Amino acid sequence: MKKHDVFDVAIIGAGFAGLSAALVLGRYLRPVVIFDGGKTRNYITKYVHSYLGLDNISPRKFIKKAWKDVLQYGSIKVIKQEVISNEECEQYFSVSIKKTGSSIVAKYIIIASGITDIKPDIKNFSRLDGNGAWHCPHCDGLEAAGKSLIIIGNSNNSIISYAKEFLGWTNKITVFIQDNHHLNDSETTEAKRLSINVVENDPLIDVIDDGRKSHQVKLLSKTGKIHYAQVLFYHMGYNIQNELAKQLGYKLDEGFIKTNEKHQTTITNVYAAGDIDTDRHYVVFAVASGAVAAISIYEDILKQMLEN
Repeated sequence: MKKHDVFDVAIIGAGFAGLSAALVLGRYLRPVVIFDGGKTRNYITKYVHSYLGLDNISPRKFIKKAWKDVLQYGSIKVIKQEVISNEECEQYFSVSIKKTGSSIVAKYIIIASGITDIKPDIKNFSRLDGNGAWHCPHCDGLEAAGKSLIIIGNSNNSIISYAKEFLGWTNKITVFIQDNHHLNDSETTEAKRLSINVVENDPLIDVIDDGRKSHQVKLLSKTGKIHYAQVLFYHMGYNIQNELAKQLGYKLDEGFIKTNEKHQTTITNVYAAGDIDTDRHYVVFAVASGAVAAISIYEDILKQMLEN
């Protein structure tokens, strides 16, 4: 294998964490390949919030500017394909591309494949998603301030704990349980104590009016009842895209890739950044984690250069 055939770093995922890592490594002039498998998790949302200097920027504009920043550096190669496997190959890692079946070899890996949200199975819900309905209270909870809020969830994802996060903005909260389960006694008691209304056995099935004219969303439940709210949030869980991690045998923590303070995984020379390695999902955290992983890798590369 020729030296120029090997990249220093392969970054799997081109969201906020992956692009942040690529930008830092580009400024270090390291040969890097970044795999872009498609849209970011929050591409449908109108705004990114609480990012200093860029509050209220749209995710699409943010990512577009991020790509422009990254591609200033000639050491960055972009492959707009999904990765289907990564495996150890002598002292390197071989990353296989889904469409072509070809492989890229790198000394280090950064997994930034993220997660995907499970959406409510409600007719016409896509008309609201990202523009009237959101999933992250830390990102978009302010939208509920002083408004009537419907939270769509299931009983398997700590729905009452999730609902409590909105009490700093509104006390007009109704939770709809979308599965056939019920809250346990302690959750029911807690909801009553906090005046959080809970609807069980009557899931929402259709968005009748998306509220663009009236600023009030109109929804139909299974029993035929009509419900109104000004804002919707959903908490149905998510799918952690950790298939590549499992191939190399990384240690997982409730599905997330376990990392140390440098964002290094339990596999030498493999790092993880963004939503894939934490249950605290926030754009500013993802960007920071990508930068930390990149700096940690550069410091390791520099150390080896100085020792040789």
